[in-house]
Amino acid sequence: MNITNEVQNLNKDKIKHKYNWKEIALIIIGITLVASAIHFFLVPSNLTSGGASGIAIVLSHYIPLGVGPLFILVNIILFIMGFIFIGKDFGTRTIVVTLALSGLVWLFEIIFPNPKPLSDDLFLIITLGMIIQGIGVGMVLNQYTSTGGTDIIAKIMQKYLGLDLGIGCVIADLVVSIFAGSAFGMNIFLYSVMGVIINGAVVSITISGLNTSKLCYINTKEVDLVSKFIIEDLDRSANLIPYKGAYSKKDNVLIQTAVSTREYIRLKEFVNDVDPTAFVVTSSANEILGEKWRRFI
Repeated sequence: MNITNEVQNLNKDKIKHKYNWKEIALIIIGITLVASAIHFFLVPSNLTSGGASGIAIVLSHYIPLGVGPLFILVNIILFIMGFIFIGKDFGTRTIVVTLALSGLVWLFEIIFPNPKPLSDDLFLIITLGMIIQGIGVGMVLNQYTSTGGTDIIAKIMQKYLGLDLGIGCVIADLVVSIFAGSAFGMNIFLYSVMGVIINGAVVSITISGLNTSKLCYINTKEVDLVSKFIIEDLDRSANLIPYKGAYSKKDNVLIQTAVSTREYIRLKEFVNDVDPTAFVVTSSANEILGEKWRRFI
């Protein structure tokens, strides 16, 4: 084996990842939230937010099958299209998660058949349903997988039309909403479009909220004490950056570290206790990758 092949194999080994129980639990909770939103909120009121679930809801109006089995069928067709047009880019994990979601929707249909609308207020239904679904999708996406669906169509449009992936998803979901409107009326179409917008916003907020941490720069006389606290008590790391004060012209060391929001509260209290004259600059970090943080892929 030559060096190039060894490097390629090493890179492949690095990107392999076995999900731990926490990640699996978050995926299960996520798809349960999505399945609950579909079955208890969207299906009884014929509402959609695009996606494969929306296609299944529309098809159930014309085909005498439940949304669950149609959901599975639609996803299988989309996966076949994906393999034909874009190869295996969406990965095995997405297939497993998507089929698990479809199966869960079908299971809900068996356990809770023919649910009635939870309210006559469609605005309330679509808002609460999309909040629940958006949180669930955000949790799944945060574990480096997805719920499939129209994401595959968006990737096909990206490959052949050069469209941005996010724009492709919106277009695909809006097309599904148009079909929902043709099946169930203009009122449903308008609420479904609103659902697409709410869902996208909640997914974005959920992912940002799950990943937001604090990036801190600490100017203190107690560099050793604060550094020790960060390493031993918070189990984080830090950088010691040499600098010269613009006013004092003295050489000193600045502590740079990244901590979770909860850890930041402890760090702030500790710094105040050991050096009330310390100067701390903090900003939000949307994502931190690496050892003791989130993995890269």
